[in-house]
Amino acid sequence: MHETSKPLGTVAVHYYPVNMAKTTRQSYTAKFKKEVITYAKEHGNRAAERKFGPTECVIRKWRKAESTIKEMRKVKRANRGSKAHHPNLEKALIKWIEDTRRDCLGVSTTTIRLQALRLAKEQNIPEFKALMNWCRRFFGRNKLSIRRRTTISQRLPSDHEELLTKFQSYVIKMHQKYNYDMSQIGNADQTPLTFDLPSENTVNIKGARTITMRSTGNEKKRFTVMLGCMADGAKLPPYVVFKRKTMPKDKFPSGVIVRVQEQGWFNESIMDDWLKTECMKRDGCLGKQRSMLVLDAFRCHTTDNVKSRLKRHNTDLVIIPSGMTSILQPMDAVVNKPFKAGGNMRKTVVKGFKKYCISNMLDGTEDDILWMDNDDDDQKEEELDYHDDCTVIPPPSRGLRSRATREIRKSAK
Repeated sequence: MHETSKPLGTVAVHYYPVNMAKTTRQSYTAKFKKEVITYAKEHGNRAAERKFGPTECVIRKWRKAESTIKEMRKVKRANRGSKAHHPNLEKALIKWIEDTRRDCLGVSTTTIRLQALRLAKEQNIPEFKALMNWCRRFFGRNKLSIRRRTTISQRLPSDHEELLTKFQSYVIKMHQKYNYDMSQIGNADQTPLTFDLPSENTVNIKGARTITMRSTGNEKKRFTVMLGCMADGAKLPPYVVFKRKTMPKDKFPSGVIVRVQEQGWFNESIMDDWLKTECMKRDGCLGKQRSMLVLDAFRCHTTDNVKSRLKRHNTDLVIIPSGMTSILQPMDAVVNKPFKAGGNMRKTVVKGFKKYCISNMLDGTEDDILWMDNDDDDQKEEELDYHDDCTVIPPPSRGLRSRATREIRKSAK
């Protein structure tokens, strides 16, 4: 700093820039911020500065935003993202979601976008389009997520590795011996359905412990459907069993076979009728072409009457070991869920038979299908924050399924 010559009574002061050390910005996780805030409450902001490093000014800001920081994930560092362009619209939409969920009704992303378009029309916002990208940002700004009802998975038996190897060894031996056509390898299973299928998913505020859904009260009134499909993707007609003594007088859709039983479930006589009306009348069976039918260990599947009828029609019965349907039965793994959702199943069925080592080519060219994910296509739809409480069964180790294939091929050579 120095003075320059100026008229009397005036002084010019010049400030020269000082070379200051470069500073780098540093970010902190929400977990670290919570620790600093807790310490600062007990010992003061300056003591927290000396212990943890961030300046007293920064700690003061963190304490002001304590409620926001507490709701952040532990590894999150900042709440970034653009603010709502139409806050009044989003406020009205949040109120609509809360009112709808208060009535225990399900809310999907589609209904949210449609309601947003209606509100935009009411509020005269013609440029608003309610795109999926906007829906994602709307979820993040308002702490929304998609929630699912809790389910319990099947527990595998302690000797499941040995059972898996034996089952697949037997299937491969039978396939080698008779060289079944893909249209003659089948799987069938009963699945319970209800007269009311309330949605399992809904949009709700994060952190809610109870997710309630309104229904007609008929979600516990059940009937049974026997579904069957072949390894080439062909499907047998649905076989429906109602819980009653007399046949209903209603007209049912063509291609659906309806029967009644007092408990609404399968017994030996119903199973025998299914074999006569469906299984034994499928393509190729009338000509007594060699075939294989895979069923679970339900007692009405293993009766002498069922075995003798299948034997007369040149059909080999393969029973899945108890407790192993989740990893060995295509119907359980890839058919029942899309059937209840009304999806297209043909490609899924073909892939399911190969994935569970029932219809794979014996030269090993299709072994890679064993390790493919069932949910590759579904992952594209799960881009939103998805809270799923379902327990997932880990697949068996990669070597287990290929071990049986290798052993059979070696013995064949």
